[in-house]
Amino acid sequence: FLKQDAHVVSVFDTYVRPTLNPTLTPFSINLTGITQDQVNKAPTLPLVLKSYIEWLQSQHLVDSQGTPLLTPTTTTAKWCFVTWGDCDIGSTLRQECQYKSLDLPACFYNWINLKDVFAQHYHQEPKGGLRHCVESIGGLEWGDGHAHNGFVDSINTAKIVRHMVQTGFRFTRPTRGLNSKGIPFGSRETLIHPPTTTTTRYE
Repeated sequence: FLKQDAHVVSVFDTYVRPTLNPTLTPFSINLTGITQDQVNKAPTLPLVLKSYIEWLQSQHLVDSQGTPLLTPTTTTAKWCFVTWGDCDIGSTLRQECQYKSLDLPACFYNWINLKDVFAQHYHQEPKGGLRHCVESIGGLEWGDGHAHNGFVDSINTAKIVRHMVQTGFRFTRPTRGLNSKGIPFGSRETLIHPPTTTTTRYE
């Protein structure tokens, strides 16, 4: 979590134990560096979502249901997630919740795809993967950690966000979102299970 002046004040990190396909493939282990033992000891998605919302609530970002808190003078939230691509929220988490009949908290209904604004600020396309993009920015280094590990990728995504803020970029609105039915805007997809959460819209 990055404050307005672009420094890290708190982190949340946990693995999630898969239940549909509980055994990791060699490809997944090699790609992420995550081991079978680590996920075997991890909580399942419902518990992780609960813990995550409690963490966001401790940072005064959401209420107990995961709905973003509004600023005192407006009807919009002043924060949203930043991701490297749309699939983490727009596909993976959203579809996993639908499959397991879990409500997707409203805070996940809007996000900034950092790729969409990376080229605007750095005048280069975000090609070659997250690590390549981090290392293409003067003064930034990847550091320790395995690419495609969610926590490591989050840290390095935050490095780009912080650098953009410190070099004059202003994040003003989400670039992606879900409609009132929990489907990405512009998608022809139909729902497996309709959500019961409400949507917080940004103007």
